[in-house]
Amino acid sequence: MKNLILYISAFLLFASCEKILMEKEVADDPVTNFEYLWKTADEKYSFFAYKNINWNQKYNEYRIQIDNGMSQYDLFTVLKNMLNELKDGHVNLTAPFDVSRYPFAFNAPENFDFRLLEDHYIGWDYRITGSLVNTSFVRSGETIGYIYYGSFLKTVQNADIDFAIGSLLHSKGIIFDMRSNSGGNVSNIYRIGSRLADEKRLIYTSALKNGPGHDDFGEPAEVFMEPVSSHRFPGKFILLTNRGCFSATSFFALAMKAFPNVIQVGDTTGGGLGSPAGFELPNGWGYRFSVSRTLSPSGENFENGVPPDVTIWMDPEHAFQGIDDIMEKAIEIILND
Repeated sequence: MKNLILYISAFLLFASCEKILMEKEVADDPVTNFEYLWKTADEKYSFFAYKNINWNQKYNEYRIQIDNGMSQYDLFTVLKNMLNELKDGHVNLTAPFDVSRYPFAFNAPENFDFRLLEDHYIGWDYRITGSLVNTSFVRSGETIGYIYYGSFLKTVQNADIDFAIGSLLHSKGIIFDMRSNSGGNVSNIYRIGSRLADEKRLIYTSALKNGPGHDDFGEPAEVFMEPVSSHRFPGKFILLTNRGCFSATSFFALAMKAFPNVIQVGDTTGGGLGSPAGFELPNGWGYRFSVSRTLSPSGENFENGVPPDVTIWMDPEHAFQGIDDIMEKAIEIILND
């Protein structure tokens, strides 16, 4: 994991140096900014082939909408729309007046309601250990542990995850709920995941774009995860996901597929397995997109979302009655172990 972070950091440093060395001499007008953005994405974005995107066709479609007499607002709209053709939640264009983003979870049901959990499953007297909600409840005479982690932006300390798991060692199984966690700090992936690992295993490989061709990638870096703490639960861990799980949460879901005691339940994650790098247009607007690809140990690309082992959605009518179908399936798997 550390080697991969250093690998990506080196790319980001290169991108910064490139901006310093090249952009000072580039003209600043709508046509130039369009050409610069299109070409940089053409050479460095990592998922054209995977997503079957004809970027030359997109050039023709959007170039005719650009002229040097257009306003900055109109230019932003055209560039935003072109970038959103990448259908990637890691793609943004940042101007002083707006930030573009792709709504990766827009067409998916929420499949999560924390208030419903409080009212009908975990109660209101749960512990908050650092950034981890943790507690237990009884179903059919068995104690079931529950941990909720809402954002990888919130740091998880070793002591936090050790306490949360250690306090639930008496449980028949633990539900690890990451629904609607949109990602954040990748360091937390290893800190949490190493407490779920049974032994050292390859969790995925990642490779950076290293040339202008759409399939030009460097040698993939292998990333492993292994146990680092005695606070390890020997039973079933049920990982809950929905389409609101993105970036670091998708990385976590992919990593957990390597471990036989972890079962992913719910909806496919929102994807985001490419690491983004930031650049700058001649007019000073910032933009970013994915410059790497991550594959499962068997070579599968889950950029569009990591599928669950058991797919189930919340039924709105059941939710109105206080039933979370995803939680119910997790409980069923634990009790039937």
